[in-house]
Amino acid sequence: MFSIRTLRAPILRSSTRLLTRSLQSTSIAPRVFNTSKTTIVNQTAKLNQYRSYSVLTESPAAKLYNYDDVKDVAVHPENYPSSILVDVREPVEFNDGHIPGAINIPFKSSPGALSLSEDDFQENFGFEKPAMDKELIFYCLGGVRSTAAEDLASTFGYKKRGNYVGSYEDWLANENANQKQNA
Repeated sequence: MFSIRTLRAPILRSSTRLLTRSLQSTSIAPRVFNTSKTTIVNQTAKLNQYRSYSVLTESPAAKLYNYDDVKDVAVHPENYPSSILVDVREPVEFNDGHIPGAINIPFKSSPGALSLSEDDFQENFGFEKPAMDKELIFYCLGGVRSTAAEDLASTFGYKKRGNYVGSYEDWLANENANQKQNA
């Protein structure tokens, strides 16, 4: 058996040694998420934190369009040569009816369409990919997909973007109201 007196000296010697440990946190993307380093000296923790973040240049906010604005673009495209109406509904919906002059780039089945090369885009959709300097005015049926598509277009480098939040439902309601007034 050991007595407390015989164990006392080894315990004191080992407790006076410097105990240093470094812990590094791991993450999926250390440049994006917080990383930290901990050093323990004499069983006292010293915490150094390093925060890494990416700097994103903010894209200008999208212009919100109403029925009258979109009607003017659709009826007088010559006055808006740098604007393109983009219907983000599926092809079946587009074929059932769309705003005159609109192109169809379905958001649900082809969310990354605007990131394709010009040749791949032409092959997949049958028309030229919209140029980066054009204003893309997105619409769908009720405004949900168009908002998501507009947001995604900004990540692909399109700076000029618009969103017809009322979308095709609003277009039909206004067109029907105009027909009743004219009848």
